[in-house]
Amino acid sequence: MPKELSLGKKIKDLRIQKDMNAKELAHSAKISVGMLSQLENGLTQGSVETLRKIAKVLDTTLAILFTDDEEMENSQITNEEEHVVRKVNRKKISFPDSLYTCELLVPDLQGEIEFSLIRLSSNRSSEETVSSEKGEHCIYVLDGEIVVTLNKQEYVLQKRDSIRLNRQTPHKIENRSLKKASYISAITPISI
Repeated sequence: MPKELSLGKKIKDLRIQKDMNAKELAHSAKISVGMLSQLENGLTQGSVETLRKIAKVLDTTLAILFTDDEEMENSQITNEEEHVVRKVNRKKISFPDSLYTCELLVPDLQGEIEFSLIRLSSNRSSEETVSSEKGEHCIYVLDGEIVVTLNKQEYVLQKRDSIRLNRQTPHKIENRSLKKASYISAITPISI
């Protein structure tokens, strides 16, 4: 089954388990019913921010959304898999437009930190996000240049620069350059 379709099926199955109709989930996640329909039918994967909103309403994690039920039932975690993430085994969240990719650098999102590698194509930005939960978000730029906007104040970060921000502060992350950018993102507690 294509990954887009399995993601959509997973969202729909979790929504039905929560005894929610599509309109209720869309309203609670602050997305359009049309966007939810496209997600559930495998026509799009949406943005990470959209998937986080849906996961939060469904009381689950991004990792669970991207894990097939069969994978979960068949997985027997070895001692190494509990602690180590090999490059070839990273869980990836990718999108059809390939402008934004995210790879988990931790085995799952069941711990206290969300640790990931983000790659942004040129002229790509995230939606402005703000968390209702206390916590921190740290970013370390590996390559390229990103612009982080905090409360309308812009910070240009280049290779080897880092920033720490309060998750409750409205923020947006952009790659305004013509080159790709990549950065490490550490969020605590995890954003479900």
